[in-house]
Amino acid sequence: MKLEAVSGLSQQALIIDVAAKVLADNITSLMCSAAADQSNLASRSRKCNRSYAAIFMQRVLPRLVLFIGDVCSAIHDAIAMLGTNTQRFKPGRSQPRPSRHVKPHPSCSYKA
Repeated sequence: MKLEAVSGLSQQALIIDVAAKVLADNITSLMCSAAADQSNLASRSRKCNRSYAAIFMQRVLPRLVLFIGDVCSAIHDAIAMLGTNTQRFKPGRSQPRPSRHVKPHPSCSYKA
């Protein structure tokens, strides 16, 4: 989930932080799908860049949640920005890790 730190030491604080992260990821996913629909990305075999979207939404979400400024234009601008930052998608493409890759040194936890 890429949750670097929690805001408190209790279990309740952890639950709130995880719920906030899930909500932010869901909003980002909805914005990406709206950007894909608006930019007609499905027909061009391109996808919204989710890494950029996560970083971009970290800056935009506080303004949207606190209703700072014109929220409708902020949403429209965010969807337009996410629609312009796309990446090519090739279906069926995978790059599995090589099997039996031998490391040149022992692992860090090796105690000998």
